[in-house]
Amino acid sequence: MKRGDTGDLVKDVQRKLIAAGYTLTADEIFGASTEAAVLAFQKKNNLTADGIIGSQTYAALSKFKPPSASYPLPTGVSRDGSSGEPVKQIQRALQKLGLYSGSIDGQYGPHTAAAVRRFQSRYTSLADDGVYGPSTRTYMLNALK
Repeated sequence: MKRGDTGDLVKDVQRKLIAAGYTLTADEIFGASTEAAVLAFQKKNNLTADGIIGSQTYAALSKFKPPSASYPLPTGVSRDGSSGEPVKQIQRALQKLGLYSGSIDGQYGPHTAAAVRRFQSRYTSLADDGVYGPSTRTYMLNALK
């Protein structure tokens, strides 16, 4: 699979790359952003960095499971003052992990920030700052598996 390809298999690879912590859209189109994520993944995993999904790259990606439809997680950064559907997704995930008991209201306030901090405090490599970002997302995706 390479740049220019489309379809369900591309979307599967994109979802696995997202689960592995890369920021892109699972749109079934193997474009520039997918190729860049594949190259970064290959370099990080000591694979031939050619931007092509061959058997070795696919096997390495297969250990990453996309989030279940019940608990999708947004990309980007959310913090105190953020609002909307991405915050609801974070709140649902934190609730599933037993760290948030507030309402799923889409408002990133003190209760959501405190729950994110509780989650982050479980991992020494995460900043304990209450800000949801790419690193926190990656750990949260793994915790939800």
